[in-house]
Amino acid sequence: MYSPKTPDGDGGPDMTPRFGASAGDDPGYLASLRGGTELGRMRAMMLFLLGAPVLILAITPLIVADGRGPGAGVQPWIYLPLVAGALVALLAGPRAPRPMAPEPDPRRAARTALLVFRQAVLLRFALAEAVILMGLPLAMAGHSELVFAAGFVLGYPLLIWLALPTRGGVERMRRRLEARGAESHLWAALLAPPMRIGDAPPGG
Repeated sequence: MYSPKTPDGDGGPDMTPRFGASAGDDPGYLASLRGGTELGRMRAMMLFLLGAPVLILAITPLIVADGRGPGAGVQPWIYLPLVAGALVALLAGPRAPRPMAPEPDPRRAARTALLVFRQAVLLRFALAEAVILMGLPLAMAGHSELVFAAGFVLGYPLLIWLALPTRGGVERMRRRLEARGAESHLWAALLAPPMRIGDAPPGG
């Protein structure tokens, strides 16, 4: 699990928070990809990662030996791990991130929020992707491409809902971070301008 603490000098993200920024300052998903902000970089990374399961789905017929036709002879129990994994992702994913402790230093709070946000997005992604990837060995064991397709159908919507940092998704995470009364300054961190070569780190 991750820790919401980011002591000074621990290698946390260096950026200059854009204090006062809010969800209304989000330029939109596609526009943010060109801005070089923390949010834009995170969104670009997630778009890249979202393509991997689609690629695996496309090559599944080359991996799974299926000579009996889609779904023929597959035992129903083979789908149970996929359903269980989807339930775990559905229940555990929205619980990340954990609420932050109040932090009087706004810059430190923003750095903490950004670090925890990154970790939460990756944790959510891992939970949802596990459902999809679990389908591959199960499909090989059951000799049916339909098993992987079932894992994809269960896991990919979870992947988009849990891990894609849309405006609504970021807002839900911000509210979780601030559930105990802390001010996270998450948008200030996510919309921070890109660091340029030669810029001094914050507080430096």
